[in-house]
Amino acid sequence: MAMPDLDPRLTPILELAAAAAARPGIEVDEATLREIFEEAAMLLDLGNVLDELDDHDSGNVVAGLCADLLTDDPADSIRAHAEVAMSDASLHDPEAAAVAYRMAAHALRL
Repeated sequence: MAMPDLDPRLTPILELAAAAAARPGIEVDEATLREIFEEAAMLLDLGNVLDELDDHDSGNVVAGLCADLLTDDPADSIRAHAEVAMSDASLHDPEAAAVAYRMAAHALRL
């Protein structure tokens, strides 16, 4: 499902509802989870989280955020990704990626 005006790099977050609904112990229906992830994508977009990243690094950060949002503790997972990003030689701008993770945590109020 595409949201108008959403940064297209954030669309993978919109696809997390099915994976979240399939997790053991989740008692929220997929439609509600879809709304939650749409809100998360919108907050990340409004927070300009990806603005300083090139396509390569933004793809890595979004993939990391997708994994983070499916953990039991997304805030802790995002913070860990920020720390790992600082020494990730595969990133073009590790510092900017780390900042993007921190901005994501702030935008999502985690």
